[in-house]
Amino acid sequence: MNTLLDHIVRSCFVWFSVLLFGILTVYGNDKPDDADGLITHPELAGIPKTPVAMDVKIQVNKIYGINTVDETYSVDGYFVASWYNDAFDKAAQDIRIYENNNADEIIGKLIWIPAFEFINVIGNRNVSNKQIIIHPNGKITYNERFNAVFTTEMNFRKFPFDSQKFVVQLEGFSYDTNTLFFSEVTPELYYTQGEITEEWKITDKKAFISAHKYSHLNEKDPISFSRYNIEITATRSVVYYFWQFIFPLFLIISISWSVFWIKSMSDQLATSFTLMLTLVAFNFNASSILPNLPYRTFIESLITLGYLSIFINLVMIVIGNSILKKKSKASYKNLMRYCRYIFPIAFFVLTILQAIAFLY
Repeated sequence: MNTLLDHIVRSCFVWFSVLLFGILTVYGNDKPDDADGLITHPELAGIPKTPVAMDVKIQVNKIYGINTVDETYSVDGYFVASWYNDAFDKAAQDIRIYENNNADEIIGKLIWIPAFEFINVIGNRNVSNKQIIIHPNGKITYNERFNAVFTTEMNFRKFPFDSQKFVVQLEGFSYDTNTLFFSEVTPELYYTQGEITEEWKITDKKAFISAHKYSHLNEKDPISFSRYNIEITATRSVVYYFWQFIFPLFLIISISWSVFWIKSMSDQLATSFTLMLTLVAFNFNASSILPNLPYRTFIESLITLGYLSIFINLVMIVIGNSILKKKSKASYKNLMRYCRYIFPIAFFVLTILQAIAFLY
């Protein structure tokens, strides 16, 4: 009886050991799926000893959320980088694809993927999907779908007839040109649409490689980093601003010249002061869509001409009524008659000169 019981216990122990070994073999492997072959080459996860040439492409799907006050804009697009690692000649026999979590698991453990940084981004970029493709010939392709808020310096001197450059700049965060560099690019379609919004029309787009040195890493010998740049130039559509700003501004200034047909001095002064306050409110409205600038814009120069026109109106009214009208009504009437022609002509001539100075 004891012999039979011992045999049963031993048999159960053997079968339990076999079952446990099988479970550990199947489920206890913490390697990413389909990672066999890579782990025999631990040097793949290390930093390359020779500079790596990377082919880079950024396709911008959409530019939106343009904020001229903060000089920011949102970009949705794809970022693709590819390079060669000779160690994969023996490691991989077929094309291997790793996505999202699987891609994160092999980065730094089984494969070297540099940390890429968008230089002119505000905050963090959102990566909705990522992919790593390993080719049998040793080519590695990293692909991601990103969304981020970018910023660049904008020039509003010609506003609202201005053009702006929407820039995307990319570098390897930790690796200078001794480790990686971006290869030269050829012109391609980096933006999938012909316009950004109804307000902005694309006029030019280009991609180019540059080098940028950082002295904060080494003050004596600044370190150079390879930079990939995209510039999409767009011109502002002026139709909206013409009807909302330029046309009403011309009406306000034109109405101010009506004082030269008004006989009563009190009515002349009341009309001029009312229009001056209207122009001040108009200026506040125009300033609300632009950041605080150290220079004047074209629309501000037109508003300044409006201030001057109304101010000189008041001067002519005071001179005419206080001096000339008392001495000779004929002299007063002549002054008003001359002002009816001189003011419009002077304003339009100065407007043309301002346009030439700002827009050309």
